[in-house]
Amino acid sequence: MPAHAAQVPPGGPVFRRAVAAAAGSVLGASLLAGCGMLLPQPAPPDREAAWRAHASDLSRFRSWTLHGNLVVRSGGEASQVAIRWRQSHDSYFLRLTAPFGAGVLEIEGSAAGVEARFADGRRARAASPEALLEHEIGWSMPLEALRYWMVGAVAPGGAPARIDLDGRGRLAHLEQAGWTIVYDRYGGLPGLALPDRIRFSNASITAAVAVRRWTAGN
Repeated sequence: MPAHAAQVPPGGPVFRRAVAAAAGSVLGASLLAGCGMLLPQPAPPDREAAWRAHASDLSRFRSWTLHGNLVVRSGGEASQVAIRWRQSHDSYFLRLTAPFGAGVLEIEGSAAGVEARFADGRRARAASPEALLEHEIGWSMPLEALRYWMVGAVAPGGAPARIDLDGRGRLAHLEQAGWTIVYDRYGGLPGLALPDRIRFSNASITAAVAVRRWTAGN
């Protein structure tokens, strides 16, 4: 990341205004309302054993890319963006695109730091990706934990978690670090089930992700 990148400046970013127009969209409303299309699944003999095996598989799934849509409602306003998330071990790249190409925000981070890039060429740095999201869009989610929640895993690091499993021993409901995560539907890759529809909520934010495609590796 360039040493001359500026700190996050004050003021109302253009990208925040661009994504706020999606509050009434059909896609946004359907994602935030959840998916009512779950079908009963045959229960394995031991769901806990199935979960332990699945969690072990997920712990080795450390490089991936997802393409989908993200809807967030916070403070009485809703935002909708297309999301591309590429995770490579502890490094990540997020590209958030507002509807109709109205704005693009890219966030790239690793242990070395976090940088945002904008369509107009502006760059900004912050202490954390959460700070960048809060400033540029008006809401924030814990990316360090989210990288695990997105694939249907419990985030490590000591935060206690309460889990409920579905009939196949995968996460159906997770409570951790003040967040509630509901897994409405699974799809994924051959040999590895991954969430296709996920809802997130805490005291101030309700969010939902619809994944169009998962890819292993980078």
